[in-house]
Amino acid sequence: MAKKDSSKSRSSKSAKGGKKSFFTRLKNFFSNLITELKRVVWPDRKKLKQNTGTVLAIIIAAAVLIWVFDTFLNLILTSTGFYAPSSEVTEPAETDPDGDGSGVTVLPTDADPAGD
Repeated sequence: MAKKDSSKSRSSKSAKGGKKSFFTRLKNFFSNLITELKRVVWPDRKKLKQNTGTVLAIIIAAAVLIWVFDTFLNLILTSTGFYAPSSEVTEPAETDPDGDGSGVTVLPTDADPAGD
């Protein structure tokens, strides 16, 4: 299989004038956009309402299904003891018992390490 010569494609591109300006490309983009939007078959009002109602019904059904599943799972976990929400507020454990703010507790040592 023969390889394509990339230098030919580059030279022909630069011979044609190179890249189009930004505003020309922007104009072409919007021109093509309008052309494509004219080809779209837009639904009539009746079909639009029907499709919107279908989408909203599916969203509501999914929300209710998730709520039911969440409530059922919460009931199971609460009754088995895996999840027991407490109504009382507990104090956090004291992390600095000596109160110097360092967070490090220094245990007392013997004054005489030799044991005299």
